[in-house]
Amino acid sequence: MTTQIASLGPAPAPATDKEYSFFEALALGPRESFSLVSNEALGLPSSPTSPTRPQAQEIQKSRSPLLGSLPELNPSARPVTPPHTKKRLAQISAQAYVPASPAKSTAVPPTSKSASATAPLKKAPSVTTVSTISPPNTSAARAPTAAATTRTVPRSLNSKKSTTVMANSVKAQSACLELCHKTTALGDRISVRMLEYLTMVTKQPHGLDVLAHDFLDTCEILFSIEAGLGECIRNQQTFPADVISELSKKFRVTQADFQLLDQMLGRFLENERKGTMGRMRRGWGRIFGDNDIEKMISALGRTRESLRMSALMFQWSLGNEKIENELGIGYTGLAAALDRMDSRAGVAPRSKVSDAGGSQYRPSSASAHRGIEGHVMSINSQPPLPPLPWAERSASLHTDPIASIHNDARSFSNHHHNTASSVHSNERYHSGTTATFDRMSTFDEHHETRSQHTQISDSEVSLEELAGLDLNGGTKAVRIKADPFSMPRWNPRNTVGADATNLKTALISAVRGKNHKLIEQLLDRGVSPNTGSDHLALKEAVLNTDSEAVRLLLLFGADPNGIDRDGITPLFAAVERSFIAGAVPLLKYGADPTFQIGPDNETALAAACMANKVNFAHLLLIYGGDPNQLTATGETLLSAAINKKTPKRFIDLILDYGADPDLKSREGKTALFEAIQNSRVDIVQSLLDHGANPNLPGPKHMLWPATYQSACLQVLLNHGADPKKAPGIMELAVSVNNIESVKILLNSKVDPNQKKDGVYTPLCTSIRDNRPDIFHLLLANKADPNVPASEYPAFKCITHNRLQYLPHLVEAGVNLSSPKGIVETAISVNNMEALTWLLEKGMNPNDKNPKGHSPLTTAIRENRVEMVDFLLNHGADPNVRGQDWPVCMAVRNPPILKRILSVLAEPRAFKGVMEMAVVANQLESVKLLLNAGVSVEDKNGGVFSPLTSAIREDRKDIVWFLINEGGADINAPGEHLPVVKALRRYRGDGEILEFLLEHGADPNKVYRGWNGVMQAVENGDEQILRLLGEKAGFDLDVKDELDRSVTEIAASRGWDEAVAILEEYAITKSP
Repeated sequence: MTTQIASLGPAPAPATDKEYSFFEALALGPRESFSLVSNEALGLPSSPTSPTRPQAQEIQKSRSPLLGSLPELNPSARPVTPPHTKKRLAQISAQAYVPASPAKSTAVPPTSKSASATAPLKKAPSVTTVSTISPPNTSAARAPTAAATTRTVPRSLNSKKSTTVMANSVKAQSACLELCHKTTALGDRISVRMLEYLTMVTKQPHGLDVLAHDFLDTCEILFSIEAGLGECIRNQQTFPADVISELSKKFRVTQADFQLLDQMLGRFLENERKGTMGRMRRGWGRIFGDNDIEKMISALGRTRESLRMSALMFQWSLGNEKIENELGIGYTGLAAALDRMDSRAGVAPRSKVSDAGGSQYRPSSASAHRGIEGHVMSINSQPPLPPLPWAERSASLHTDPIASIHNDARSFSNHHHNTASSVHSNERYHSGTTATFDRMSTFDEHHETRSQHTQISDSEVSLEELAGLDLNGGTKAVRIKADPFSMPRWNPRNTVGADATNLKTALISAVRGKNHKLIEQLLDRGVSPNTGSDHLALKEAVLNTDSEAVRLLLLFGADPNGIDRDGITPLFAAVERSFIAGAVPLLKYGADPTFQIGPDNETALAAACMANKVNFAHLLLIYGGDPNQLTATGETLLSAAINKKTPKRFIDLILDYGADPDLKSREGKTALFEAIQNSRVDIVQSLLDHGANPNLPGPKHMLWPATYQSACLQVLLNHGADPKKAPGIMELAVSVNNIESVKILLNSKVDPNQKKDGVYTPLCTSIRDNRPDIFHLLLANKADPNVPASEYPAFKCITHNRLQYLPHLVEAGVNLSSPKGIVETAISVNNMEALTWLLEKGMNPNDKNPKGHSPLTTAIRENRVEMVDFLLNHGADPNVRGQDWPVCMAVRNPPILKRILSVLAEPRAFKGVMEMAVVANQLESVKLLLNAGVSVEDKNGGVFSPLTSAIREDRKDIVWFLINEGGADINAPGEHLPVVKALRRYRGDGEILEFLLEHGADPNKVYRGWNGVMQAVENGDEQILRLLGEKAGFDLDVKDELDRSVTEIAASRGWDEAVAILEEYAITKSP
């Protein structure tokens, strides 16, 4: 309902009787006294149905002087109007002088039963129209239904004076708007600083939460006033000078409060940045009663109450939606942070309320922050955005197919154009505003909605392209070229302050919390979706398996190939998370499936192939993945994909997309080799059907690994694998004990006698490995028992104790006498059973092996008495030389020597056998030889006598035996005289020397120009020299080979004591 405005004269009324219209009274605020002119006083109907447009001359009042500018508390923090805002103000001011269209109506507040009459805002048209309104029916509803007629105001009212006054009023109003914008810009920057402080501190100062909410309430009121002033200027609506002056005064007071708050936040941030000292300073402030926050809460409360009445008229005139468009990016981020803090603290959220009649702005007490229960209104839910067709499916791509993708795509396109945003997050109701506008800005039908952001254009590669494609691995290769430039994009409406770090952090938090509404609002306010490598928002959305967040980020320009600090792209993360619903939009917006990145420098396609993610690999191949690329480790995609559980259809899929089946890895391996190694005969068949070369080494010929897998071997042979290019393949099949492979090769006419590496034969290998089934199979297929490997088959039976195969070899035609030495082989391996079998079969016991060893000498060498006796009993000849003469070898083992001597006709025929027995330290053998008639002086090689060898080897018992019982000549030389040999072997033990001297050894006897006395002088041992003198005396006339006497030898050495001893014990010869 409205009421007519009283006719205002040019002279101002007294202060006590000053009258204002309803809107003017609202602008003055609660601290001003005012009164309304009633309809009855003007003689008008009590309840008109529409407002009357007053004349401009009658509306203009005398302007009150503006208050002086308040002192600036912080000049550096003075808000500066951004360039784009100045440009907008200039445009608004210019529009104020453009005549309005006659059809354009003025916005009026909604009517209600208890609402007071209100007047429309003033306008400055060239021709003013006034509505004549019929009285309404005074029913209970009191609905305004009367029709209205218009009449024209005479042009004489638009005088030159009124035009000048109007121009000044518009100018003052524009200046007031600019002051309001500076204040709101300062508030937006303070929001950013407050958000920074809230995210920095771990324990908030007392009252900061209340202050933050009060500050947001004040900012909301300022935003509504700013939007209303701008709208009035655009519609050429003017206010009286007193109203503009009063508003300007309130803006300056608010600006001063904001500057104080900015200074306080600056101190808080500085204390936090200083670390421990700053926090100590903050603690001192608490101790000594620092109550800055409480003072600021009180100041903001007064300012807010002063501004609230002024804001109400713009709220009624404009509605919430236009006011919401003025919200700053800092305000949005701070509001979101406070909501999250309230949610964690368990504070009941307060939300907006809207109805058909619009939103109403209702004041509330600031005590709502302190626990007083506020009005909590129900939320009108909106329909949610349509999910992507894959959103409801399981993330696993191994087993779950993509079901009904065609229907999902059609359903998506059917309602995608008309769906509005409905993702709500509970928001705290701030003090001072119970149900104004939602500070996180939703949009109605007059503004762009998220569904409009994401409408499918004709040029977009729509989801229907994937409908009908079997991503689980079909037989048809489909290629889709992604065109990122044709995909829908959306530019943010505002970018002021969007680069703040805290806002990017808020975006990351919103993505992690799946708060799609907040994500969209932050992006639409200009926050970049490319949040940097530390926390990549798009990758976070993928890791969170949030397809809607992925779509929004891409819509606002997120880089689908962005890299985080770990080197991971969103597409690579989608592969790791098996998140195909996120991979599809990434690929459509240009994600490169061949981009080598990640911790292992792998591509997304390589990662999908190695993990056997069939659906993902198919999708990446559809969008340009290279099937012939190598992995970071140098493997082909086919090789990397093949394992024991790989679906065959997966390999078929990669091959259908053009993968080369013969492409080798960095190590030279082919996919066929990997398939054989993993026993995948189905994949081997598929590779061969797709043109793989069965004779291509990769790195070996394919028959070699296939020998282990008989089924693969058969497939290869069926597809033309040539056994001649793998010589020895039969022996390998026998060596791995795979009789099925042996049968397959025999059926393929592979030679059973073909050697591997030129050495090993299949028959010998079967004997070695004791495989009677393969042994008999080879003999049945004409394997030659006389073809040698490292040894002949018959010898193999002896050396590996496989005597059971010898009869079968004999039946197959083996020649036991060629080569010779099989009996000696049986003895060398100590195979008595084989020796018995061979000798019973008539083998010659004297046949030597190729090295010349006879069976008897081998038995003697190995000390096998039983075999020696067995050989001698079966005709072995002890006079046949093998490794050595049997009797000479037998001296090391007296029992064997005794057995040999028993059959040996003439032991004396073997010279040196006695000395050999002495060297072998076998006294028993010496006794046996003496008893057999061998001479005790029998020299070995004509030089070494038994006695000198016994002295040299220090065999005291044998020395005593040879002299006392054997009758050895004590002065008979061997390699030297016995006494000389004893002196040369003297090491402090003179027992043998004394024994020789006592038994008649002569130290003066010369042999080869040397004797014992000369050796004693040579040794330089005075004690030994004296012992010789005492036992035998010295013949000083004896000369050496240089014709020197022993005295001359001692004198030449300067050994006077020796000369004296020689002379002392000199033998006096008779004349």
